[in-house]
Amino acid sequence: MTTILVLVPAVKDPLLAWISLGDEPGVAPESIERVRALLNTDDRFHGVEHLGADVPREVVGVRDALRRYLVDDDRAVLDALAAAHPLVVAFGAPPRLVPVDPADTVAGLVAEVFEAQRDGMWQRLKACANPDCQWVYYDASRNRSGRWCSMGECGDVMKARAYRERGRRA
Repeated sequence: MTTILVLVPAVKDPLLAWISLGDEPGVAPESIERVRALLNTDDRFHGVEHLGADVPREVVGVRDALRRYLVDDDRAVLDALAAAHPLVVAFGAPPRLVPVDPADTVAGLVAEVFEAQRDGMWQRLKACANPDCQWVYYDASRNRSGRWCSMGECGDVMKARAYRERGRRA
């Protein structure tokens, strides 16, 4: 019996040219970190758009659709993206959705969101409750009660605002 070894070239992740994985606060598990990092390319706290002019419009579109889905539960745009970027079932252990075209970045992101919903991780992705921030973070708290991306920054700011507001009303 002869064993044939086939070398398959590694597919480079095109998103890595535009996103930064592992930026604190609120780093997500590996399976959903790409989505969280993409959502945070729209840095609302600092007013910086990290996706430059060289980024394909569809990447910006999927980022904005995912943010609307996360923050406002707006499914319509995400449904349209899923229809335009088909996925198929790959039976394995476990079965999963994969893009029909392996180079389709948008379909890959839609598949990651589907898997995260199935595994319960999507519900742990949240936008910071500080309206000036809106950083997307992974809520790792046991009861999923996190409200701010960072208790030491946004949490302190929001609690101080609430304290001052209560003082004004008294």
